[in-house]
Amino acid sequence: MTTEENGFENLDISDKNVDALKDLDIDTPTPVQEKAIPLILEGANIMAQSKTGTGKTFAYLIPIIDKLKYIKNECLIIVPVRELAKQVKKFVKDLGHKDLRVMTIYGGVSINNQIRKLKRGVNIIVGTPGRLIDLYKRRELNLNNLRFVVLDEADRLLDMGFLPDVKYILDSIKSNYQFLLFSATLEYKLKELVKKYTNSDFKYLDLSRDDMTVENTEQYYYMINHFKEKYGYFRDIIKKERPKTVLVFINTKKTGNWLFNKLKHSNMGYRIGYISGDLSQHKREQVLKRFRSKEINMLIATDVAARGLDISNISHVINYDLPRYPENYVHRIGRTSRMNKIGKAITLCLESEYEYLCRIEGLINREIKRKTLPSRQKRNDGNRFPVGYMY
Repeated sequence: MTTEENGFENLDISDKNVDALKDLDIDTPTPVQEKAIPLILEGANIMAQSKTGTGKTFAYLIPIIDKLKYIKNECLIIVPVRELAKQVKKFVKDLGHKDLRVMTIYGGVSINNQIRKLKRGVNIIVGTPGRLIDLYKRRELNLNNLRFVVLDEADRLLDMGFLPDVKYILDSIKSNYQFLLFSATLEYKLKELVKKYTNSDFKYLDLSRDDMTVENTEQYYYMINHFKEKYGYFRDIIKKERPKTVLVFINTKKTGNWLFNKLKHSNMGYRIGYISGDLSQHKREQVLKRFRSKEINMLIATDVAARGLDISNISHVINYDLPRYPENYVHRIGRTSRMNKIGKAITLCLESEYEYLCRIEGLINREIKRKTLPSRQKRNDGNRFPVGYMY
């Protein structure tokens, strides 16, 4: 019988974890789970490319937990932002191992409380690089017992400038450990990092082509002649789609502030929230909590602010701004259609940006369908290729 028929039982994980996953209504492993779990159980170092929302957190947590000896500071999971740290901790708790001690370490909160928890002893540490280094330099974080080191959302660690900090942490570890790196995209620097710290002894899992496009996501775009028409298009699209919950991506904080203030005073009937790097951690968490509870049902976000967030039941993702990098498109649309739920990803594309849309289509190996708004058809009735586009 196949893995699909048997579910997680066929992956040699503990019955306790199989039962815990069933309690979470998770019966069938995703591709990254199916491929990574057996290799991690065998002790292999892993470099895996798999996009956000494909179940990679459980892909490494389940085998690690099955292999734990329950000693102090046995596993270190390095993440780029505190929201992802808290999410990983929640996933550990969801598996229901009462004797397992897990803690998060990040800045912006009391370091003394973290020191006290470390002294009491924990098995799994999930943290951001800066605070981890701070505690290590204070001799409060002991790295001598590590058996597992995970870099989660490694490409965002790189994007946010954390690579030197990550190398500092890895250079400070004296124990022999199993090294696991998960990333939506794999740049040269990340590949070289894995080679260095595994002595080129690792398994490479490339799930990018299988999972690069969320098959359950309807993807389409609207072509706009001039940026001054963009907000009008956005309003008309919202009126047409009437999304229950929508995540709106913008490229800059300036645009985000403008759009937030504009929508707050509109009569569209949505409760608006906004997160960017300018907000304090406490305020970001407040906004995200309100979005998860549906107190807010339209959230505006920059790429960095929304990275690594696990928010379920988002019906629509709207790219108010076309992302600057094709990979960011993949990260963005991964926020909807999670775990086989149907969703929509809508992109507003200026004629001058069409070349970038083509690059995205090349990356995901799929055509993004064009749609039009009858109310604006006369103003923007060009064909698929904008005037002046060379093809």
